[in-house]
Amino acid sequence: MASSCLLAMTVISTPKHYSTFMKKAVLLILIIAFTQISFAQKHNFSLSKTDFLLDGKHFQVISGEMHPARIPKEYWRHRIQMAKAMGCNSIAAYVFWNYHEPKENVFDFKTENRNIAEFIKICQQEGMWVLLRPGPYVCAEWDFGGLPPYLLKYPDIKIRCMDPRYMAAAERYISQLAKQVAPLQCINGGPILMVQIENEYGSYGNDKNYLEALRKLWLKNGIKVPFFTADGPTAYMLEAGHIKGTAIGLDSGGSDADFAQANKSDPGVPAFSSETYPGWLTHWFEKWQRPDTNTLKKEVEYLLKNKRSFNLYVIHGGTNFGFTAGANAFSPTQYQPDITSYDYDAPINEQGQATPKYFMLRNLICTYTDHKIPGMPKPIPTIEIPSIEMKYMTTIRDLYQYPFNQCNQGPWKTLTRTRD
Repeated sequence: MASSCLLAMTVISTPKHYSTFMKKAVLLILIIAFTQISFAQKHNFSLSKTDFLLDGKHFQVISGEMHPARIPKEYWRHRIQMAKAMGCNSIAAYVFWNYHEPKENVFDFKTENRNIAEFIKICQQEGMWVLLRPGPYVCAEWDFGGLPPYLLKYPDIKIRCMDPRYMAAAERYISQLAKQVAPLQCINGGPILMVQIENEYGSYGNDKNYLEALRKLWLKNGIKVPFFTADGPTAYMLEAGHIKGTAIGLDSGGSDADFAQANKSDPGVPAFSSETYPGWLTHWFEKWQRPDTNTLKKEVEYLLKNKRSFNLYVIHGGTNFGFTAGANAFSPTQYQPDITSYDYDAPINEQGQATPKYFMLRNLICTYTDHKIPGMPKPIPTIEIPSIEMKYMTTIRDLYQYPFNQCNQGPWKTLTRTRD
C-alpha cells in the first residue's frame, strides 16, 4: 500500500490536488488497517454445561441458514445482510460434498458458487459468525444428500459407515475442505464458531465408531473449534446420533421437554435448536408448502424468552440449480422429487425479498434481545422476462440411456418406472 501511494503522489502536480489525495489516501489506509486488525482478532468459543461461551461470556446464537451453492455468488452479501437485518448474529451453511468434488479426486472451490472460503469471509465482513455444516452427508433436499455419485460404482458399497471405500473418499473430502475453512475458525481470527459432524445420523444408523472417526479426521486436519451433532429430539435418535462432548443440536427444539431430553442424553454439554423450521420443502405435484406461522411464532418466542440458541432452517432457501434437487422415498416404489425452487416459504424468499414472516421474526428478536439490528439493504434490481413458448423436442429417456451408477460424473438421476 505504501509503495502505491508514493507512486501516485509523484504524478500529482498541484498543492490542492495533493492535499485532497492525501486525505483520501490516509483514510483508505486507516480503513484497510482497521479491517485487517479486526480480521486478525482471535476469539475463543467454548461449551459450558448449559451455555455457549464466547470469550468466556454467555453467547446466544441466533442463526439463519442459507447455502452458498443455492445462491448466485453475486447475491451472497445481500442475503447475509438481509439475515443480519432480521436480527441474526450468525449464518449456518451446509457444504455439499458432490458440488465440490464433481468428479472423483477433482475438487473445485473456485468456480460458480463454490468458493466457500469467500462466502465465510463475507459473513465476517458483515459482522456475522458461522456454523459450518459439512456432512459428509447433509440431506438438505440435495441430490444424494451431498454424497458424490462415483461412490455408486461399487455395487456393494455401504455409505455413512466404516466401509473402507466410503471412508477413503470421505477422508479425502475432509482433507480438502479443511484446507479452505481451517484458517477461518474463530481461534484463528475467522468467524467459524462450530462445525457439525454428519447430519441427523440418529435417523439413519448408530455406528458410533463412524462418528468418532469423522471427529478424529476433522481434528487431524486442523479443526479445533467445538463440534455439534443434530438429531430429532427423541431418545433413540439422540442415543444413536450424538457423541459425547459435542453440543447437541435438536431438529427442532421448541419446548422444555425437548431440551430435557437433550440434557438426559448428555448432561455435560449445551443444547440448541439446530433446525427451527420457518417453512418447509415442496415436492413435484404437491401444493406449495406454507406451514402455520402461529406455530413458528410460538416456538421462536419460547426460544427467545428462555435465551436458547437456535438456527432457522432456512432463513433463505434459494434455488436447486441444474440437477441438484434431491428426493424422498419411504418405500421401494415411492419417489418424491423436490422442485427446482428451494424457496421453502422462508422469511427471505427465493428472489431475496422480505416476507411478512420476516418482519414478524424481526419484531420478535427486537423484543427479546438488546443488540442493535441494522436496517435492511436495498433490494437487488430485477428484470422482466417475456413469456417463453415451450415446444416439444425429445424425452429425457431418449437423452440419457445409462443407469445412475455408470455415469460416474453426476449429478444424474436414475431413469426408472415403478410397477403399479
